[in-house]
Order: sequence, then C-alpha cells, then structure tokens
Amino acid sequence: MAIHSNASTSNKTDILLEVGTNEVEIFEFTLGDHRYGVNVAKVNQIIQRDQVKITRADLPPHGVLGSIPFRGKPAMTLDLRAILGIEGEEIDPSRALMLVTQFNDQVVAFAIDAAERIHRVSWNSFEPISSSFSQDNPFVNGIVRIEDQLILILDLEYILTLVNPDLGMHVDAKKIQHIEEKYKPRDHIRILFAEDSNMIRNMVQRQLAEVGFTNMELATNGKEALDKVKGYAREAEETGKPISDFVDLILTDIEMPIMDGLTFCKSVKKELKLSTPVIVFSSLINDQMEDKCRSVGADFWGTKPKVNLIVDLIDELVVQDN
Repeated sequence: MAIHSNASTSNKTDILLEVGTNEVEIFEFTLGDHRYGVNVAKVNQIIQRDQVKITRADLPPHGVLGSIPFRGKPAMTLDLRAILGIEGEEIDPSRALMLVTQFNDQVVAFAIDAAERIHRVSWNSFEPISSSFSQDNPFVNGIVRIEDQLILILDLEYILTLVNPDLGMHVDAKKIQHIEEKYKPRDHIRILFAEDSNMIRNMVQRQLAEVGFTNMELATNGKEALDKVKGYAREAEETGKPISDFVDLILTDIEMPIMDGLTFCKSVKKELKLSTPVIVFSSLINDQMEDKCRSVGADFWGTKPKVNLIVDLIDELVVQDN
C-alpha cells in the first residue's frame, strides 16, 4: 500500500498486523468538520486530488463523479461529501485527496478533504451504532473513540451497493436452478453465520435460504459466535455426540466489533481444535488476506458479494457428505 499524503503512518511491519491479535488499523480522514475512518486493509493508495484527472460521467448516479485512471484501468470515483450530505465547509485544495480502495473485488476511489493518521486499535474498542443512530446515519457501521475524538467508521460496502445495486450480493437464478438439480436438499445443514452488518447478514441469510440452506443460526460478532461454538462443543461432550450434530459449517466475516473473524477462526481451529469447516466471507479477500485465512486454519474463503461461490463451497464441504 502506498500512501501519498501528509498523514502520519505506522511503518510497513506495523500495518501488516500479526494474525489473530483482534486488532485493526483505521485510516482516519476528514470531510468538512467530520472525522471518518476505514480499515487500512481496504486502502490501496492515497493520491493528491490535483494530480489526477477525473473523467466525468454522463448523467451519473448521485455521488458519482466519474472515473480516474488507476494502474491502467478506470476506477469509479465517488464524492463522499455528496453521498453523506455534507455541505457548506470549504475544501483546502492543498490537502484534498483521492482515497483509492479495493474491496468486494472492486477498485473504487473516494474524494476526501484531508488525511489525518492511522490508528491501531482493538476490535474491543469498536462500538456498534445504535438502531436510532443507524437510521440517521446509514453509511456508518461503528464508532471508535480516540483521544476524546469520535471517528465514524464508514460502511463502504453499503455505499457501493447504494450507488450501484448490481455490485451488491445476489444469487443468479440460473445458478440456483443448476444447484437444485445437482445436489440433494440442504435444510438439514446447520450453519453458524457471523456478520456484524444487519444488511449483509439478512441478505446472505435470505439468499442462502433461497437455495435451501434454511437451518442457520446468526451471530453479530466473533465473540458471540465463539460463545455459541463453545456451547455446541460443551453439549457434544456432555451427550457423547459429534460436534457435527450441532453445527456442520461456520461462515464468518472478518471485520466485526469485539472479536474479528480471523481471531474467531483461530480460536475455533487452534484453541478448541474443532474440525468443523470454516469459510471466511469478506470484502477484504486478496492474496495477503488469503495467507492470513490459511494461517488461522480457515478451510476456504470467498470474496463478497459472490454468494454463488459460498453456495458452491458449502455444497463441496458438507452437503455431499450428508
């Protein structure tokens, strides 16, 4: 990751966090008088805004500026001020930046006012937003308090889906038909799904149910999911039954408050020593993250929003054997 700005940053070895420490690095930036943050793992590059040429789109959706060239390809460019409804405050041209991100297998650039710094924090310090706050701020999925300052963590997946619904999660109808013809029923498969985003959790649950996976238990963070797994293991030991009688497969996000998905997976595989298959389903999957998933014992991993891939993986791991 290259950062070209006046932000103070940790060195490279600090940014590439040790796996399973339940820590995350947050890149803080400003829009007007507001402080926002995103996971450093989603940041590809930060560029002075006056160094790039924006190709304006004809009749673009709200918040879309157009595209900028990035590594030989056009990257969709979004105006975060417009999307978040921030008005009035002037922008200092000398500090204005393009935040180039990569997630959900997409490269997207966001216009921001200024870079601040990178903070290394525990997921325990990540505060999920209340339902009332969420209604007024649907673009924010959590808050981090640092030095008496509130940093609002943006839900980039939600913003991207809002701008272009085609980039959201869905299962192709033809794929559903093919899957139904290929495999036997799935309603007996017990899945534990850990995901902090209400939108994504409900969407994935609904779409997996459409292809027959109706026996699903939900958790909103890794700690809640781990407590459920420990309960399954305890009941299995008390009854003399295999753990597969209580859970066949675990599906987990990475970015979650209290305990992240990699730390959760590490606890399941290396502390509890369970053989239950774990699939990591995250917007952060890339070559580096694949290595991290492998190091904590994950069986497979898939990139949001590819629900079809997850269906195939579940079928491969558990359906054919049940």
